[in-house]
Amino acid sequence: MKKTKIMQGFALLFSLAMISCSQGFENEPQVENGYGRLNLKLSSNTAFLDETRAVNEESYKNTDNYTVVVLDNKGNEKMNCKYSEVPGKMPLILPIGSYTVKAFYGTEHDASRDEFYVYGEDQGIIQGDPETVSADIECTPTCGRISVSFSPEMDGYFSDYNVSFTGTVALGENSIKWEKNDTEPWYVKLEQGGEKVSFTITVLAKDEFTAKETTKKGTFDLNRNKAYKINVSPVYSGTETGDVSLNITVDETTNDKPVDIEVPVDWL
Repeated sequence: MKKTKIMQGFALLFSLAMISCSQGFENEPQVENGYGRLNLKLSSNTAFLDETRAVNEESYKNTDNYTVVVLDNKGNEKMNCKYSEVPGKMPLILPIGSYTVKAFYGTEHDASRDEFYVYGEDQGIIQGDPETVSADIECTPTCGRISVSFSPEMDGYFSDYNVSFTGTVALGENSIKWEKNDTEPWYVKLEQGGEKVSFTITVLAKDEFTAKETTKKGTFDLNRNKAYKINVSPVYSGTETGDVSLNITVDETTNDKPVDIEVPVDWL
């Protein structure tokens, strides 16, 4: 009797296992010879975002807003939709061979204060059938973030001051400017691997001083998805000649990094 019950128990477990396997096969889409399955996952890495009035951070962090495009081994578009729709289309049936997945969000500009472009791409190969492969796509900005912080003490010596930026491939001969009262950062399009950005600080002394408009120049390296801040403050010598210089540092996210230039202001 005990042996019979044991055998019946094994039979029941085997039946349940077969039912589970059968259901798994039913849920997994069947593919023809020469095809495989693709699953994909998307993430967004916008490390330089900070709270600003102009840019809606949450829209860039929410991957459901991103567009996803899948191309097969012949460049044919097999899927083009918002990432919010992707789970219902997985796994995607693709022919054996290479594939490309692209994901993006936003609008690309040479320089902008209210929007930028985020992009990611993954390429892989389905080698056999019915093989199932996975693609992980990380989207990152194609720009760097620039801002300037003028010390409040600047108003004690100068009636006007600003910083202009040039030097990137996208800007070409054009420039962007940070005025004395600006608060919103610039998002500047960059080449892969980053670029060297040139900046020019222009100051105009107050009327009570005998002085002229003075400009000084410098450079720093700017990488994609990095935030750089130029901090500018006056340094008064306290001498009878009234000499004043500018103290300049470049802040890369939370790490202050001095710029190797001295920027004196000549007083007449």
